[in-house]
This record gives sequence, C-alpha cells and structure tokens, in this order.
Amino acid sequence: SMNRIRIKSAAVAAAAAVALAGCANMTPQEKNRMTGQIVGGATGAALGSLFGGGSGRVIATGVGAVLGTVVGGEIGSRQ
Repeated sequence: SMNRIRIKSAAVAAAAAVALAGCANMTPQEKNRMTGQIVGGATGAALGSLFGGGSGRVIATGVGAVLGTVVGGEIGSRQ
C-alpha cells in the first residue's frame, strides 16, 4: 500500500508542477485560486482515503478530491 501512496504523491507533485508552470501569465487572484484548488484537492483526497474500504474508499477519495478542489479554489480566490 506504500507504493500506492508514493504513486499518488508523485502524481500530485507532477500535477502541481504542471499547474504552477502555467501560472506565468496569471493574475495574483488566479494564482491564489489555483493554489487553493491544488491544496484543497490533495487535502480532500487524503481525508477521503481515511473512510471506507475497497471501492468505497476509492469513491470517498474521489469525492474528497473534487470537493476539496472546489472549496480550495473558492477560498483561494478570496485571498
């Protein structure tokens, strides 16, 4: 299961790197929103993965990631 965690961490890091590379032409508010989305999505996925087992855990992780991305983006855009 540690391999899965490592793969997920690498995927999140890669997505963050790609997202941040696209930030060059963004306004500060857009950058804050994107940062909020990245942090929120990762946090939501981590929290979601704590619930359930098997396919229920996968669903909870996905729902947590989506909700975290939305909430994080809203919080980030208000900074």
